[in-house]
Amino acid sequence: MSLPSTIVPFTTITEFALNMAAYLPTLPADGGLLPYWLLITSAASVYNVAQNYVTLKQSKEVYGGKPDLMNPLAGRLFGAWTAMAAVVRALAAYDISNPGLYTLAICAFGVATFHFGTEWLIFGTVKLNRASIGPLLVGSSGVVWMLTQRSYYLGL
Repeated sequence: MSLPSTIVPFTTITEFALNMAAYLPTLPADGGLLPYWLLITSAASVYNVAQNYVTLKQSKEVYGGKPDLMNPLAGRLFGAWTAMAAVVRALAAYDISNPGLYTLAICAFGVATFHFGTEWLIFGTVKLNRASIGPLLVGSSGVVWMLTQRSYYLGL
């Protein structure tokens, strides 16, 4: 299988998301990059789910403030929680104008932001490092992006 001729090497996340259209023509034709962002974050979560079921290495780095609290059960629970959030974001990507799915996706990002934020700022289990910055940025930017674009995608 060869790549579509519209795919070119990219240097930014924006270019990557715009080029995803060649691979994912069934996403809604509502325009904008948000459906692609939702799908990309959902797909990236699949790696995190598998990692949490196989090894605790990366999770212990995220929770570097108190890595001894990350045990196999906590890893599997976190993996299941991440899988559910990934499903919600994928469904919202493909039905972005559905108010219920849109709200659930905002909530999924919100719960992640709340979790990582409180574990960092209140409980001290998350250590700000290369492993934890991704979840903090993805969660918070997802909330902000979805809230600011809500009226556009839901026709409000």
